[in-house]
Amino acid sequence: MALLLVAALLGGLMTFAVLLPSGILTALVAAPFGGSLLTLIAGLLLAYLRTKAERRGEPGSNRPTAAHTIRSVTR
Repeated sequence: MALLLVAALLGGLMTFAVLLPSGILTALVAAPFGGSLLTLIAGLLLAYLRTKAERRGEPGSNRPTAAHTIRSVTR
């Protein structure tokens, strides 16, 4: 979640800096769109990496194991 926040802030700041020569109003209006776009890209990258880890069965993934599901069903 913190990565998405950082991506949003950096995207907004970069967009503002790039569009500042076009006028301050244009830069202020476009900054949220740049932040949202970079957040979307970061979110898609995180989702891809998480599903890739789940497919490999890495221990860091949040997928429940068979032991967890059996214990929860038998209780």
